[in-house]
Amino acid sequence: MLLILTNPYAYEKALNLAIEQTAQTPDECKVVFVIDPDALDNLVRELGEKGWLGLGSQRTLHDSMLEGYRALAADILEDVRRLCAAADISVVTEVKEAPLLAYLRIIIERDNQPILVSGSGYLGATLEDVRGLVEWIQED
Repeated sequence: MLLILTNPYAYEKALNLAIEQTAQTPDECKVVFVIDPDALDNLVRELGEKGWLGLGSQRTLHDSMLEGYRALAADILEDVRRLCAAADISVVTEVKEAPLLAYLRIIIERDNQPILVSGSGYLGATLEDVRGLVEWIQED
């Protein structure tokens, strides 16, 4: 099973489901926290277009946000490892910096495994063309 996390603040529902489903099989669970640089670019660009940030500030904010997401992802994956160990589930974790939709397409083509994707409702709407190939878990 592959669980893809996209939100550092809401992932518990998907993680609990992945642990529950993996506990019923002898397979290991792989949990990937995906940081989508395109999403960060869009956010920073929108702030710049609204006049909140100059070009130098945009680069600084983008770099700071990316660094912050990396740190949050590492903390979350440590929590994932701890929870999986408590449930006696073998887990492999990874942080991936890639556009989410492109990453999902690669995984879908390459692997034949159940894929859970966790994220906001807004993100879910952007994944319509792969929605039937993954199990979408909308986090509140």
